[in-house]
Amino acid sequence: MKRLVVILICIFLILVSFLSVKAEETEVPEDVVVDTLGISAPSAILIDAKSQMILYEKDAYAKLYPASITKILTVYLACENLDPNQIITCSSSAIYGFDRASSHIFLDVDEQIAAIDLMYAAIMESANDASCVLAEAVSGSIDEFVKLMNDTVAKWGLTNTHFANPHGLNDENHYTCAYDMAIITKNAMSNELFKEIFGNVSWQVEPNNKQKDVRYFSTGNYMLKPSEFYYEYATGGKIGYTKDAGYTMVTTASKDNMDMIAVVMNCEKSEDRYTSTRKMFDYGFSHYKTVVLDGNDIGTKEVEIYSGRYLWAKATFSVDVSFNVLLPSDKDDASVSYDIEVKDDKDPDLINAYVVLYLDGERIGEAKMDKDLEIYDISFENTTAAMINRIFDYFCIGVLALFVGFHFLYILRKYSHG
Repeated sequence: MKRLVVILICIFLILVSFLSVKAEETEVPEDVVVDTLGISAPSAILIDAKSQMILYEKDAYAKLYPASITKILTVYLACENLDPNQIITCSSSAIYGFDRASSHIFLDVDEQIAAIDLMYAAIMESANDASCVLAEAVSGSIDEFVKLMNDTVAKWGLTNTHFANPHGLNDENHYTCAYDMAIITKNAMSNELFKEIFGNVSWQVEPNNKQKDVRYFSTGNYMLKPSEFYYEYATGGKIGYTKDAGYTMVTTASKDNMDMIAVVMNCEKSEDRYTSTRKMFDYGFSHYKTVVLDGNDIGTKEVEIYSGRYLWAKATFSVDVSFNVLLPSDKDDASVSYDIEVKDDKDPDLINAYVVLYLDGERIGEAKMDKDLEIYDISFENTTAAMINRIFDYFCIGVLALFVGFHFLYILRKYSHG
């Protein structure tokens, strides 16, 4: 009997121990990021470039050092503000205003070089000297350019980003997150020149007043060129690395009318950024599809903007007939709905409208609509002064009418007593 009791107690203890171990194996602490794809990058995101819909994310809002993917914004702002054929003279402050032990293309003081060559150098060769020269050409000084960078991301509503330089070398006040970098890249790709530079794989710079030989550039993103990491659907990319930032990378890819942007940050090894990015792209292209909304179904939106009681402007918003929406592969078109949202509707300079997309009632993204803006003259001369003139005209007409009336009555009375 005692032996049976001992055996039962032992079986009980074994079961309790087994169940405790299984519970420990399956329990996930709240502060642990669950990675459904099993990628090695500590921070990553995949978005649809058309709608900004997030397809996958892993700790994508963590503030991290970006390293040279900073140059995406730098080159975009250069594309927006400089003539690509403009010849720029390199200053001493730009050439020596950064750690020369970092990546650069050996620009020389007073060297004259085209803006387009500097743009390619910044993207392909991660040239810090080229980035500084571009910054000065755009804003007059590095400090003013940094202000432009931060004003730009603030305008885009990105709250986890602050830049301290145009190149990405480490500074405690220079940080961003994977999500913000995806949106920065999305907006940058709206510039056709930037898009061309971002997707090119080679470039050459002709000799100039300081350099007697041709310079040859090649993209540093191995997903774009023959290598073990080549990805046939990749369309553009920028890599970055510093000791504090780790390995970072932004890559774009397109397939079956789908455009995606992948960002990885703080990778321990260089290959981690490639394997992680490939896993995200493969997941996105295999689990999503594109459907097209007819712009005629969405229609137009007119908004009148008043200043006081005067009509100041009228904005008319519309969308292209080929409006693409990304859907999970197991969803049909009926699960998509949309609404039009107007922002900054009191200011004609800021007003914009967006088609907001919903999947089964949940907001999944938005796309800016085309804007046709008509501004009306509400100056004093054209409003108040014109109103005063009209009142004066009416007053004069009234006085004249009274005068004519009284004169007519006078004549009637004169003849009636005649």
